[in-house]
Amino acid sequence: MRKILFSLLMLAAAPVLSAQTYCNLLPEPVSVAPGHGVFVMEDGLSICAPDGLEFEGGYLRERLESVFAFEIEVADVPYYNGIELRLIDGMDPESYRLEVGEDRVQILAPDAAGIFYGIQTLLQMMPAQVYGDGCMELTRFVLDAVTVDDAPRYGYRGAMLDVSRTFFDVEHVLRLIDWMAYHKLNRFHWHLADDNGWRIEIRRYPDLTRKGAWRGDDEVSPAAYGQGHGRYGGYYTQKDIRRVVKYAAERHIEIIPEIDLPGHSRSLVGVFPEMACDMDVPYITANGETDNVLCVARKENYIILDNIFREIAVLFPSEYIHIGGDEVDHTSWNNCPHCRAMMKEYGLEGPENLHSLFVYRMEDILHRHGRKMAGWDEIINTDARYDSTARVYAWRSVESGRAAVEKGYSTVVQIGEYCYLDMKQSPAERGHSWAGIVPLSKTYSLEPDEILVGSPADSALIVGVQAGLWAELMAWPPRLMEYQYFPRLCALAEVGWSSKTDRDFEDFEQRLYNKHFSRLYNMGIAFRVAPPEVAFDGQVLDVRVPHPSVVVRYTMDRTAPVASSPVCRGEIVTDRPEDFRFAAFFGESLSSISVGASNISLYDYLEPSTVVKANFPMSDKYLESLASRDGVGLSDRTLRAGDTLAYVFDSPVDCSRITFTSGAPSSGMFYVTDAYVEYVTDAGETLNAGVLYHGELTFRPEAPVREVRVVMTDSNDAYTAVFRGLMIEK
Repeated sequence: MRKILFSLLMLAAAPVLSAQTYCNLLPEPVSVAPGHGVFVMEDGLSICAPDGLEFEGGYLRERLESVFAFEIEVADVPYYNGIELRLIDGMDPESYRLEVGEDRVQILAPDAAGIFYGIQTLLQMMPAQVYGDGCMELTRFVLDAVTVDDAPRYGYRGAMLDVSRTFFDVEHVLRLIDWMAYHKLNRFHWHLADDNGWRIEIRRYPDLTRKGAWRGDDEVSPAAYGQGHGRYGGYYTQKDIRRVVKYAAERHIEIIPEIDLPGHSRSLVGVFPEMACDMDVPYITANGETDNVLCVARKENYIILDNIFREIAVLFPSEYIHIGGDEVDHTSWNNCPHCRAMMKEYGLEGPENLHSLFVYRMEDILHRHGRKMAGWDEIINTDARYDSTARVYAWRSVESGRAAVEKGYSTVVQIGEYCYLDMKQSPAERGHSWAGIVPLSKTYSLEPDEILVGSPADSALIVGVQAGLWAELMAWPPRLMEYQYFPRLCALAEVGWSSKTDRDFEDFEQRLYNKHFSRLYNMGIAFRVAPPEVAFDGQVLDVRVPHPSVVVRYTMDRTAPVASSPVCRGEIVTDRPEDFRFAAFFGESLSSISVGASNISLYDYLEPSTVVKANFPMSDKYLESLASRDGVGLSDRTLRAGDTLAYVFDSPVDCSRITFTSGAPSSGMFYVTDAYVEYVTDAGETLNAGVLYHGELTFRPEAPVREVRVVMTDSNDAYTAVFRGLMIEK
């Protein structure tokens, strides 16, 4: 890994800052060549932005004026002591050269995108407050002389956001676009329609948003993912869409809309039930949905879809429109007389080929509206051949990506085990885990060439990489979307931009911790802070700080540390190590999860002899499992008010705390949404322990306990509820 030598320059004016300005850049540039001398930014600084670069000039001025005490003029002719933005020939698309000399700064590029990325590198040479909303009131700032020659490895560098499962309003989306732009990402894959909500206004069919955008007790779609019983949802008007598309385009980000078909279509079928197959065979998909697959044989469906995509094509000038095509349950097609007749008519051997026929028809619709088709890698499960311009998004595995390349399709790499940022970042954190634990290092380790057969022609088919964030779990805690994206999206940005030979994880981490965390903080991102590593050696708690930019705080009563908790300044001598908890804090508002020593048992659990009883359907196997602390049990139906689950002990249990938890151990999904806990003491008194919060409750019994009851006050928002064994602390 190339190492950069630099010097620290000091100026006597106040207020004034000086910095090792060309270090800690992210993504890592292709080439950084230190120069001689410095460029002093002070009153009189101007920006030259000729015709075609008006936005870029104004954008740079706005950012710089957030740190300087003086105004900056934007003109169309260069000035001495200025920043010149200039378009030139002879460079690759999106590339740039940034030259910092003693008398001026130049950003040279063949296109406005390259100029914009050069601006992002220049901003990273400034104080981190350049990304904030305030003003530092600096009178001077010194840039070290340097020449940066840079170009992206891949033309497609993206992030995907699912707004169906959890809705994010326009302001959330605009902030994400800004954060993407800061990291030189250029594709925003907007997952606009899925089972749980239709999020885009289609004027031909107003009921799609009037009804399909909402969930709740009296809505087309029931509540899901712990959202409760109130009306939940939202959508983007066409005015909203145009605003977001324009905002992104100015920042050189293309928005690729996705409407997921023919599966994941519950929000569409809920509005137009006739679009589903005419059959009466129940099924539940892998995502717990029913009636979410379109009938392939129904001709009227293609008329509706044509009308929908006609409006989408007008709203989005993107080259591609994504049709989904993933996770289609074939139960309905196998039992639909019309679909079976179509398979016979076309000589199709099974529903997989019917799936391909649907994709063919969707491709034809998109071509009629001047767009190319993209879809998840299931669209190539058969030997069907789509147009040579069709694009495959590989998500299931390295093998699925390799298959797309072998079949000659341009391929975007969004492989779950590297790129799914809804996955847990450690076993103790919230998130999915079906694709494994995905820490920062795992995302950074992605090497797209892994999916190649080996020829240069195959390599050319990989158009880029993309991070994906599915939103089942994003509704809480607050700002979890930002926590899951960052800093892993920084790692993915470097995978997409920097050359393979220049990437080194240890160097990336140093740049991240030395400067980029401060940038993220000033951007207003609630990013993940890694927790400290804690071990106990028999006398001393050894606490290792994850990196120097954080402060570790601790408590001695098993509660999570807060910003006012004492600072850990070294080893702690104790004979009660299990009572200590530690967390790392960055700035005034961000902290890691709370952890204890990893090599000791933090709790002394009791395992009383227990019988579990339920007055609602649950198998004996599950009831027996719930008698143990690690047990898991599923209800055989949706819960109802008055349903009760009771943990009955053979003899009264004297304990300090009891914790009831619901939800799947791997993700927390399918938890009990509306219930309270009560317990019966050894004296026969029934006491209320409290109401569940997101499916959990911890309480301190006032006396030895004979029985713990979970009493449901309303239905949960899924076809099942997952219960867990009690955790009883001595």
